[in-house]
Amino acid sequence: MKNFRKPNEWFQSVVILLLITVGINSQTWSGDTLRLNPVTFQDASPEGWNAQYNVMVDFPEDGTTWRQILMIQTLKCDSATAGDKYPCGEWDYIWNTLIEIPRGDTSELFTLGSFVTPYGKRLKLGGEDGWKWFYDITEYAPLLVGKRNLTSGNNQELLNLEFLFIKGRPARDVLSVANIYPYGDYKYELLATDSLLKEKEIVLSAEAKAYSLKAIISGHGHAGPRNCCEWDSKTHSYYINKWEAFRWNVWTDCGDNPIYPQGGTWPFDRAGWCPGTIVDEYEFEITSSVSPGDTVLIDYGIEFYQENGEKEGTFRMSHQLFSYGKPNFEYDASIVEILNPTTEDKHSRDNPGCGVPKIIIQNTGSHPLTQLSFRYGIKGTRQKRHHWAGKLKFLETEIVTLPALNPKALKNSEAFTVEIIVGKNSRDEYAGNNKQVSFYEKPAVFPSEVVIALTTNSPDRARENHCYIYDANGVVWLYEDEFKDSTDYHFEVDLPKGCFKFLFEDDLQDGISRHWWNRNSKPELVGNKGNIQLESGAGDTLVVFPADFGERVSYYFIVE
Repeated sequence: MKNFRKPNEWFQSVVILLLITVGINSQTWSGDTLRLNPVTFQDASPEGWNAQYNVMVDFPEDGTTWRQILMIQTLKCDSATAGDKYPCGEWDYIWNTLIEIPRGDTSELFTLGSFVTPYGKRLKLGGEDGWKWFYDITEYAPLLVGKRNLTSGNNQELLNLEFLFIKGRPARDVLSVANIYPYGDYKYELLATDSLLKEKEIVLSAEAKAYSLKAIISGHGHAGPRNCCEWDSKTHSYYINKWEAFRWNVWTDCGDNPIYPQGGTWPFDRAGWCPGTIVDEYEFEITSSVSPGDTVLIDYGIEFYQENGEKEGTFRMSHQLFSYGKPNFEYDASIVEILNPTTEDKHSRDNPGCGVPKIIIQNTGSHPLTQLSFRYGIKGTRQKRHHWAGKLKFLETEIVTLPALNPKALKNSEAFTVEIIVGKNSRDEYAGNNKQVSFYEKPAVFPSEVVIALTTNSPDRARENHCYIYDANGVVWLYEDEFKDSTDYHFEVDLPKGCFKFLFEDDLQDGISRHWWNRNSKPELVGNKGNIQLESGAGDTLVVFPADFGERVSYYFIVE
């Protein structure tokens, strides 16, 4: 990944000198949702090294209560970008979306989210529609009021930036947002020796009923034998009143990235980010450790460095404190998201699906959530029902897998609905979060005889692979492994009517492509490129998969 200048130079150049200014955006309503669109694909790409879009956003200030606030970032490859000669940036670049809040004669910057662009070579990125990333920024509601200066994006891809304000009551009201340590780019040595982010004394809001901390952290640089801090996992901690209250590792699985294939070494795990992803965010409730109105000592700590050169690596981070009112509901459940079936970009590895819906639910009431009933199905067809039992505390979430749909129904419509049923013996105080609708693409229809055509790669990498076909009930119809290097395989399977999933896995999450980056230092490890595709019994090609797929290839299909 490209490295950048020191913090002061970075802020001076990106936030002041190299920004372009766009006019205040208009506001449009759709049902209960207010939409702001301050940056569009038609806006000129910023000029200058890693320059960002700079906009004045007219956020609503009429006192409306918002159930949820989303920031939607869509990127598109286009030759109109000013960053380099490629439609998408050749390298992976990090940026923050920052909002400027007036403070008397000066102002304070708050991070709304951090993002790393994908490697641009060989990248399609959704074509003309671009690729969407969603940030839930509901907790920043106190800052998103009135006219605010905002910076986001860069000049490697075109940006469309939207804000959706959805009317309703949130699980709890956010009373305030405070920077403990504002966004910066910090040398590992100075973090570890506590030379920079020192212990802070903070007076908690006496009106609040709950508090949480949020850290947004990403590691960068190639220092020491483990290439710290991009390629090295380190432990991070929060201390409250001198006691270590939370400890976590900043490390992210990149092999399942839905944006593939990319250029570069995109499938390999990194410190808090992957090329083409939102930087990881870590949230911790501290309510049980403090009391309203307390004066508390809050400190950030990091695992100490070894004397091997790694101390020269860097971390980009921000740390924030949120204060909340009491929960707005005693009994409330919400459907957060539909994972399958959907056309959302981030779930593209598991879609189009063909029969097994998956959703995320959340307890948004103060009392434990122990059971729910759902009505779900394809719009215009007979709906199914499912009863869930479990135990979720306030704000806890769970992925729920619903019983399989009839594959025939998926051919007749393009909308899936799921909703919570509130019966006579159940309680739910807020209906505004009880239903979700998703659109989906119809899965492919294959003949009953399917052939897996595989050419393995090398050197000594074919043993990393496993191959499955199984149905919607989890019954395995084909399983193969123990492959040999640089070998052609053909596996035939005769399938009945129904929904099936083809799954090809790679244990080391580097696909079956060549290790081209070894061509100069270790040419004997480059190896050959493999190939994998599905064919009909008659020899027709049904689908060809890219060799550079990272962790897995998943593909659903229907046999009629």
